[in-house]
This record gives sequence, C-alpha cells and structure tokens, in this order.
Amino acid sequence: MSDRTWSGVRAVCFDMGGTLVRPEPVATTGQVAEVLGISLEQARAFMGRSAKRRLVSPQGLAQEIAADFGRPALAGALTEVLERARRRAEDPQLYLDVPDTLAALRARGFALYAMTNALGSSVPEQEPVVFRELLDGVFYSARTGAIKPEPEAFAAVQQASGLRPQELLHVGDSVNADVRGAAAAGWHTAWVDRYHTTGPLMSAAPTLRLHSLNTLLLLLPARAAAEAITSEVAG
Repeated sequence: MSDRTWSGVRAVCFDMGGTLVRPEPVATTGQVAEVLGISLEQARAFMGRSAKRRLVSPQGLAQEIAADFGRPALAGALTEVLERARRRAEDPQLYLDVPDTLAALRARGFALYAMTNALGSSVPEQEPVVFRELLDGVFYSARTGAIKPEPEAFAAVQQASGLRPQELLHVGDSVNADVRGAAAAGWHTAWVDRYHTTGPLMSAAPTLRLHSLNTLLLLLPARAAAEAITSEVAG
C-alpha cells in the first residue's frame, strides 16, 4: 500500500491501552469484577454507564460500586484496585515502538493525539511528562463525556484539531471501539494487532492491520500536508 492512501492525513490519533500503553494482565474492570465476584460483562456495563464518563476519585468510585452491588464491606478492596490504576496512569508503561514512532511523526509535521475510554478515577491530575512531550492532546472519556465508539468521542478530537474527518487517522487495538467508531466518523483507520490475532478481522469497514506502530512510518507521507493545524488540548 502506498502512502497516497493517507496523503491527506494531517493528524494521527491513538488509542491508549493496548496501542500506546502496555495494559495490565487483568484490566481494572476485570479486577473489580474479581473483587465483587461478578461477571466481567456486569462490571463493564456498570463502568460504561457513568464511571468512564465523568471524573471521580478512586475512593468515591469504589464506594459507588460497592453500594450499587450491595457489597459495602468491599469498598476498601475496590479502592486499592482503583488507586493502583490511577498510579499506573500517572506513570504509563509505553510499548518500545511508541517513543521513536511518535517522535518521527511529529518531526514530519503531524499533529498527534490520544483518546481513551478511561475510568474517571484513573485520569491523572497532571498529564504524564511523556505524553506532554509526545502528544498535542489526550482526550479522556471522563472529560468529554463520550466513550468510543460513540460519534461524540471522535467529534471531540475533530473539533479541537480543526480538521475534517478525511484529514484524521485513528490507530487502535479494538475493532469495535477504534476501527468501527472511527470509520463511522469518516476517519481513516488502522487496527493494531500486536499479538497476531488468529481468525478473520470482523470490521465494518476496510482497514489496515498493523503489528507494530513502526509500520506507520512506511505508510504515512514523509511530510504532513502543509495547511496549518489548530490544536487544542481537551480538559
């Protein structure tokens, strides 16, 4: 595939966990499910209703979860889980290919963003230094009020960047939240499959499958389009 396919791209937006940041073996929502003794689906449903759409302290969210599931005695254990997640967000562990790839894209003139469906209790009070150095903005669902694949999540980035959908590329590891959500918004898409998933890619739209972010340097133009970009950090 030649870089002509993405010749009009002026900004690249990345998913966080599983794309830029190494996830925990068991995600925070999964750990919450284990503490409560409920299914992962139940925990995800609760988090999606409000916990990812607003800022909240780890202790506050733990108390809400414990009360909602009728397990007030587990508030302390849930607080520990959520506080660990906040500490990880404050000091993110990036994949090895991330710093060099983002630095190279920035040198080419691309605006760079990240977007994540993070729990409101995991949003750091101050953006980690590594993100301030490598990205033009990070969009947390807890600040925008919208979670991927909802169109409002992508609209927040589009509005802040001042770009048209065809000028934006979204790169993420979730076929539903990232690929389908971005495609529905009219963006270019790339699916990051770091672990060489077996079986067909069930996507609602054609997309590229990448095993490393380094591949972006071969697919994107040597220089971003010359038109000026107005960027704005969300939150």
